[in-house]
Amino acid sequence: MKEYTLPKIATEQETQQATPHRVLALYKFTPLPQESLRQLQEELDLELRKHGTRGTLLIAPEGINGTICYPFPRASEKDIVFEYLQSKFQNTLRTRISPYHKPVFARLKIKVKKEIVTMHQEDACPLESVGTYVGPEKWNELLNDPECLVVDTRNEYEINVGTFKNAVNPHTQSFVEFPSWMQENISGEKAPKKVAMFCTGGIRCEKATNSCLKMVPDNVPVYHLEGGILNYLDTVKPEESLYEGECYVFDQRVAVTYGLKPSEKYFTSCHACRHPLSAEDLNRDDFMEGLSCRWCYDRLTDKQKERFSQRQRQIELARKKGILHIHDPKETQQHRETAKV
Repeated sequence: MKEYTLPKIATEQETQQATPHRVLALYKFTPLPQESLRQLQEELDLELRKHGTRGTLLIAPEGINGTICYPFPRASEKDIVFEYLQSKFQNTLRTRISPYHKPVFARLKIKVKKEIVTMHQEDACPLESVGTYVGPEKWNELLNDPECLVVDTRNEYEINVGTFKNAVNPHTQSFVEFPSWMQENISGEKAPKKVAMFCTGGIRCEKATNSCLKMVPDNVPVYHLEGGILNYLDTVKPEESLYEGECYVFDQRVAVTYGLKPSEKYFTSCHACRHPLSAEDLNRDDFMEGLSCRWCYDRLTDKQKERFSQRQRQIELARKKGILHIHDPKETQQHRETAKV
């Protein structure tokens, strides 16, 4: 078996890379006028860059969603970024904060989208109704209830990292497939006596339960885990937990565990299929850096293989120059201007 180690790159951003950061996951379904989104995009980008923020925020007529990180060296400090964002949304954002020893994103992106979580269901509107929120302290009761169908609304590669005991895996590759799964498995007369759903941080379940309520009979209660798996892992003691494995996250931490501590098992994700990879996965013969892993090596098209090969060549070229392949040009310019002062 081959031995693979993750490449280490010295960059001009070493100082910031070593600074403790806060990771802030947030979302809120709230009406935002279409004509105001570009202005909001520019304002968010301008303000967040003042504080070295990285990550992705999506804004759409239905609200805001995303995860960002920013330098936060002293826990006693006032969290200007958090307070700014809450003030923009009348202190109604649903949030989850966790610390990390360095940035978990390479750049800042504020995107205007049609949806803040893509489902492709025009009638899905969490502003109208959602399932009943269930806190982490009561969630185990639903997992142990034989009359309740507990469904993981996440994608296959996320579920492979960890999920709840007794939860159903719908085997979807994208959230846009989930409505079809519900229609085929729990709608109308096929509905169980109770339905409960969960996801990473709660936002997918807002849309999923809204759609589910329209599919099941009126006497079937629909629940979802408030704050998602992240809230559960941050609240429930390991000895009382019914969660098995770790929780995949969409940043450089790859996965987190109890107390939202970073994974000690998964070190990176496959650049082709995004599946989390352990040290064992990295040392398999079917792993090729940037091209494929055990989960996708036999599923890629020739077009995908060529595209990934070209990207990997660019990554290796940047590595030889001692720079990051993915970086934020605006942030780099800020560093240069600051250095001139």
